[in-house]
Amino acid sequence: MTKLAPFDLHSASLARGTVLLEASAGTGKTYTLVGVLLRMLLEGLVERLDQVLVVTFTVAATEELKTRLRDALWRTLRAADGEPEDDPFFVAMSRAA
Repeated sequence: MTKLAPFDLHSASLARGTVLLEASAGTGKTYTLVGVLLRMLLEGLVERLDQVLVVTFTVAATEELKTRLRDALWRTLRAADGEPEDDPFFVAMSRAA
């Protein structure tokens, strides 16, 4: 069996097309998916979020994803404006914004 390399949210290639995230509960899938969406926007792979299809398995998971994506966008924008941010990923993304 081939062991896959760990996914690096900061540097993984996000080529146009399909991105599949598959992992056990509590492993950070939602955080990673939000990060992938944020990178896709900032790197110009998508122009708008309505160009992206994200599939979750429950209404609650969908609501959590929407809330966390909104929060990530605000955190990144605030960090780009020089406000303090404790998450290194959002700080790095603010430099690309």
